[in-house]
Amino acid sequence: MEGQAVTTNPWLIMAINMTVVFVVLILLGVLMTIVHLIDPTKKKKEVPPSAPVAAPAATPVAAPSASAQNEDEVVAAIVGAIVAMGYSSEQIASIRPTA
Repeated sequence: MEGQAVTTNPWLIMAINMTVVFVVLILLGVLMTIVHLIDPTKKKKEVPPSAPVAAPAATPVAAPSASAQNEDEVVAAIVGAIVAMGYSSEQIASIRPTA
């Protein structure tokens, strides 16, 4: 082989290249699964308390006023807009009225 190509068949070259790509992708998927199984940063599941806690008696709550309900809708719209821009809802510290 004096610098000559092994084959000039484009279909064979394409098949070899696609095989290499998909084998590498499968190996990366297996590696990701293994890392997911042995992930040391994964939070441990908390054991729920075995003794049930008695619920306090419900106190009557007044219906929310129209302004409070509108305020909740405004906050939901603001959070939705911020999340749509690519930020996480956990990154929002507070939303304060301006006036």
